[in-house]
Amino acid sequence: MKNFIFLICIILLVGCAEMNDKHDEFLARGETVYIGKVDSVQAFPGKERLLLKYWISDPRAKNVTVYWGVNDVYSKVLPVTQHAPGEALEEIFSAADGLTEGNYTFHWVSSDLNGNKSMVFESLASIYGSLYQERLLNRRIVETIPADNGDLGITLAGSSSSEEIGIELFYTQTDGTEKTDYYPQAGTSLTLLAVDYTKGVRYRTLYKPSPTAIDTFYANTSSVAITKVTNVLLKKPVTASHTNDNSNATFAPENAVDGVRHYAPNNRWVSTNGGFPQYMEIDLQGEYTISSFKMWNGNNSYSNPIGKFELQAWIDGNWVNVHSVTGNTDPTYGADFEPVATTKVRFQAYNEVRLYELEVYSIIKY
Repeated sequence: MKNFIFLICIILLVGCAEMNDKHDEFLARGETVYIGKVDSVQAFPGKERLLLKYWISDPRAKNVTVYWGVNDVYSKVLPVTQHAPGEALEEIFSAADGLTEGNYTFHWVSSDLNGNKSMVFESLASIYGSLYQERLLNRRIVETIPADNGDLGITLAGSSSSEEIGIELFYTQTDGTEKTDYYPQAGTSLTLLAVDYTKGVRYRTLYKPSPTAIDTFYANTSSVAITKVTNVLLKKPVTASHTNDNSNATFAPENAVDGVRHYAPNNRWVSTNGGFPQYMEIDLQGEYTISSFKMWNGNNSYSNPIGKFELQAWIDGNWVNVHSVTGNTDPTYGADFEPVATTKVRFQAYNEVRLYELEVYSIIKY
């Protein structure tokens, strides 16, 4: 029993000696002093760059070292300049600092003039560049609605990305003014005014990868497809084989291409009642591909329409029928036909003509 007690005492003495050794080692190193670490960090991503704002409240901190990369291989020392309590300090990081597009973990360590350091503060951030740019798509255009006065209605598909912030459109107005219209948070319908369709319309969609991003990214600029159904006869030069003059008005063929469709007794072309066929020729003053037409005809408010007629196009030096009708009873007759390219159109009738308006349409793509 005495031997057992003796053994226990020896063990306790050895343990106390080891503890004293460790305590002596700690005292030899001196006391470790920690200063306050960074309070918080906010990231503002950009294109091949990154703005980092940080807050630090310990007045002893004179520098902050930021580490990143595998095993914190990269670092940047930021001096803690004089600032008001609660005021943020900030720094721009870019490719010059070894940062490229990607996701990063940053470790922040503050230090004083004596080399005392803080505990590590960790923050996350992303940088965007060509990889992000390449995946951006323009909002899809569902329909364009060109008006005769040059206004252009555009119907858009709904936005498919929460990162989209708007749309820019580039065009030339009819008076030659170059225009750029910006529609932030664009809806599905917008209108451009007085557009010169022949100069084209282009657009691009704008994105921000996060609400705090400091740079805007753009999808590649695309053309807006504009398809306009145009009446190629409107106010073009016209001649007629027969015209019926009366004491009230001259029923000139020009009345049939003046753009006035509604019934007006003296605003129409009226031929004579004999000498058939009778025709009206219109010079298009250029070549157009035509594919449909419509007419408003008859007398006494669209009664007694033209029963038999032909619509002809000038092709290779000959008049060619593109549409012919017998037994028509419709005062607002219209029809499609196979597209043909022509510079002149002729309307030829086989009974007395009372024609308020004739329109021949070309589908023009800009």
